[in-house]
Amino acid sequence: MPFYGIGMLSKMVAEEVPVILDFQAGSEADAILRVAGLLAGDPRIKDQQRFLDAVFERQKISPPLLGNGIALPHARTPAVSELVIAVGRSRSPVQIGEAEVRLIFLIGVPPHLIAEYLAMTSSLARRLRLPGVVESLLAAPDAGAFRSLLGAP
Repeated sequence: MPFYGIGMLSKMVAEEVPVILDFQAGSEADAILRVAGLLAGDPRIKDQQRFLDAVFERQKISPPLLGNGIALPHARTPAVSELVIAVGRSRSPVQIGEAEVRLIFLIGVPPHLIAEYLAMTSSLARRLRLPGVVESLLAAPDAGAFRSLLGAP
């Protein structure tokens, strides 16, 4: 399913994105694995271990951080057949690279959907930079409210 801009981001978030709220993690790897667990069994992931290996390899190079306590660990890999995303909110900050992070957006990108990935992450970044959005996501009482806040136009 291709994603283009905030309209598709809103649809994807409202309908598909698994969310885990207030998880505990002792490390960057633990936090990423907790969020990745939401994608276990997802048919768009052809090889879960290859996907995770690619994510952790990318993290070694330079952890993608958006600022304001947000990380976007991702991998461009043939281990996924379509764009996949899972979101986690940690109960307390997790050290990722040089930042303390509470919101993690884990993304898998197949090589043939780079343009769609860039459009989706650009829309996501714009949404997360709007005043009050991050604070509202951190206070969301449940996954449904979280998705609504994230996907609202």
